[in-house]
Amino acid sequence: MALILPAYAKLNLTLDVSGRRPNGYHDIDSVMQTISLHDLVYVERTDCRVFDLVGPAIEGENLVLTAARELEGHVGRQLPFTIRLFKRIPMGAGLGGGSADAAAFLKAAKLLYGLRLTPGELVEIATAVGQDVPFLLSGGTARATGLGSTIAQLPAAPSSWRFLVVCPPVEISTRAVYEAVDGGVPSAGRTPALVEVLSNPLPRPSPARGDGDFQELFGNDLEPASRRLFPQLDEASNRLHQVVPGLTMSGTGAALFAHFVARAEADAALAAVRKLGYPAWVCRPVSTAA
Repeated sequence: MALILPAYAKLNLTLDVSGRRPNGYHDIDSVMQTISLHDLVYVERTDCRVFDLVGPAIEGENLVLTAARELEGHVGRQLPFTIRLFKRIPMGAGLGGGSADAAAFLKAAKLLYGLRLTPGELVEIATAVGQDVPFLLSGGTARATGLGSTIAQLPAAPSSWRFLVVCPPVEISTRAVYEAVDGGVPSAGRTPALVEVLSNPLPRPSPARGDGDFQELFGNDLEPASRRLFPQLDEASNRLHQVVPGLTMSGTGAALFAHFVARAEADAALAAVRKLGYPAWVCRPVSTAA
């Protein structure tokens, strides 16, 4: 028996750094959104363990295999499987690709092995894998607080929204970026305003009013640190802002995104970005990753 599941990328529509703990970790307040850019995760119940990757090599920790170890440790037995991962989400880009793959594996393994795990147990396992994994178990639109793994679902973002996602070829160290944020600069505090708009969705702006109504609500406290630490990202951002002024960063980067109400405007921005030679996609919001 086998399952194949999509593993949807995520955007941090907002990312406020609300504090730094004595152990050096940061508290955040973020509106997160799954989008249609995705990997595919094929999982088959077998009598041996095989991992096959279709796409670029994974550098660093393989979160799918980490998820498998955490799941086996929790249930107290081996769960042999064959996994084939079809990789499309850029790695090290702030789009949560590895976390999305791990979440998809956990959901597939629970079904294939008939594991009687409560939602709380699954979240506990997911948190041990990575802070983004609990959100990506359910996806949609949500507010993430604490270290990022405390999730509160929000009303779904409008299905008509489109996001231009651009990924400059710069791999960012998440740890380096957070270490550079000492809490001395006050947060822009964008998240509460976006939560209010999403929770009270009427009235909606028409396409004729443009995208500024929403774009000004998006933003990321980590962007200055990422751009300062990685000059290639700063250079790419400056070039891209000349053709798409509304771009902002997701996660710790290097992916950037802009919001559009009208698909035609998103497609025009996509064409302009691709002329500069950067990988880019027009994505829709995904209401659930289940």
